[in-house]
Amino acid sequence: MRRWKSSELDKKINEKRAEVDRFLLTSRQGKIIRRRPRDKEEQNVLDMLCKKKWEDDLARGKIKILSRRKWYYEFD
Repeated sequence: MRRWKSSELDKKINEKRAEVDRFLLTSRQGKIIRRRPRDKEEQNVLDMLCKKKWEDDLARGKIKILSRRKWYYEFD
């Protein structure tokens, strides 16, 4: 059985990392995961859009507050 030193193992991992990452990105199916955090302006715009949609749905009657802890949201 071969014994590995920690430095050798790290070196092998770093050599293959780019190839493995490329393979995982090309073979992945479904939703793409975000690699960078959103900047402050982008977050503010998204917050504003969500609040606007919430207020519109509330005005159109899609959201019904049944009790303090129970709400009904008609999702389309």
